[in-house]
Amino acid sequence: MAQQRRRGLPPRVYLPIVAVFAILFLAAMAYLIADGFGVTGSVFGKAAAPGGSAMQAQSGGTNVQGGGPPPAVMVQLQTLRARVAKHPNDDVAITQLADMYLAASKFDQAIPLYKRALAINPKNVAAQTGLAEAQESLRESQ
Repeated sequence: MAQQRRRGLPPRVYLPIVAVFAILFLAAMAYLIADGFGVTGSVFGKAAAPGGSAMQAQSGGTNVQGGGPPPAVMVQLQTLRARVAKHPNDDVAITQLADMYLAASKFDQAIPLYKRALAINPKNVAAQTGLAEAQESLRESQ
């Protein structure tokens, strides 16, 4: 009988290779999950972590416990405000700015921005959702 010749590596060779790659992949995923992909569980990122963090050191910020948003959030607010000032018909930037006000529970500032974004683009689903949420939260807070 003619014996068929098998192609590829024998299992005793490729199984250890696959196992090594699986271990490396799982170790990398465990590291990323343990590190939290750079987020500490706060909406403000590492700057809101107790005792300060690397983000505060990078941005030159001081301890945020004294009040006000962390420096990274202030930079984002300034960037969005500048973008809206430069492009007043940018409904995405207006919605993002309104989202920041909504997250800070400043509903009276978020609602007009959502309405402005919807006047520019009535199909902006994020603005529609944010407006509904801001109006409901405003009613509940009164």
